[in-house]
Amino acid sequence: MQKVKITIVVTLVTLTGLNPLFASVKGHRKQEKTKPQKTTENVERKQSFFNNLLEDERRIWTSPLRMKSKDLLIWGSVVAGTVFLIANDESIYRRIKDYQDEHNWVNRVSPHITRLGDGEITLSIAGLFYLGGLAFKNEKAKETGLLGIQAIIHTGFVVQVLKHIFGRQRPCVEDGKDHWSGPSGFFKRYEAGRSSRYDAFPSGHTIVAWGTLTVIAEQYKKTIVVPVVCYSLATMAGLSRITEDKHWFSDVFIGAALGYSIGKYLVKARSRHFHVSSNIDKDKTSLTLMYKF
Repeated sequence: MQKVKITIVVTLVTLTGLNPLFASVKGHRKQEKTKPQKTTENVERKQSFFNNLLEDERRIWTSPLRMKSKDLLIWGSVVAGTVFLIANDESIYRRIKDYQDEHNWVNRVSPHITRLGDGEITLSIAGLFYLGGLAFKNEKAKETGLLGIQAIIHTGFVVQVLKHIFGRQRPCVEDGKDHWSGPSGFFKRYEAGRSSRYDAFPSGHTIVAWGTLTVIAEQYKKTIVVPVVCYSLATMAGLSRITEDKHWFSDVFIGAALGYSIGKYLVKARSRHFHVSSNIDKDKTSLTLMYKF
C-alpha cells in the first residue's frame, strides 16, 4: 500500500512539476552567471495566507447570493441530479456491489485508489509542489502547492459542516439501507462506536480529492495529459468510496461537484495575474511587467 501511495504522489508531481522545475534550474544557472545584485519579484496583492483563507471561506459560503443565471442553471442541474440519485441510491449501490462481486480486480484496486482522498496523500502532493517550487525557484509549482493546501482546508471545512447538518447513514451500517437523521445526527456521531456512521453526505474523500486535483489540473491545463490524469484519478477515488461501502453514489456526485467548484474558484481568485520583476547590475537596470490573461 505504501508503494501505491508513493507512486500516486510521484506520478502527479512528475507529470506537472518536473519539466518546469528543471527548466527553472537551467534558468537559475544562467542568472548566476550575470550575478545580479538585487532581484524583486511578485509585487502584487500582499495579503497573508490566513487572510486569504478567511476571505475565500467567506466567499465560498456566500457564493449562492452572487449567482447569475448561468450559475443557477448549472447548480440547479447539480441539485436535481443529486435528488434523483438520492431517490435511486439503494438500487445503484446494489448494482455496483453486484459488479464488484463479479469482478475481483475491483477489490484489489479499490482499497488503494481510495487513499487518494486521504489528507496525508493530498497534503503530500501539495507539499511536494510547494517545496519543489522553493528548492528550484519555480513560482508556478510553489503557487500550485499553496493553492492545493488551501483547497484541502476549504473542502475539509465545507464537507464537515454539511455532514453534521444532514447526518446521513453510511451504506455499511445497515447493509445498504438509506437513512437520514438530520442535524440530530451531529450527536449520534459522537456516541460510543458511532463516530463515522452518520456522516455519509457528502463524501469527504471525494471533495478533497477533486478540490486538490482540480487545482493541479487548472494550473497545468496546457499540458493535456495533466487534466486527463487528475480528473481520472479524482473520479476513481470517488467511485472507490462506494465499493468500500462508505458512501452512496449521490454522496460522491455532490462531493465531486463541490470539490471541482472550490478548486476552480481558488485558481481563478488566487493565481498570479501581475508579475513585476527588476534586475540591477553594473551596467543597466531593467523593469519587467507581465500580465497573464
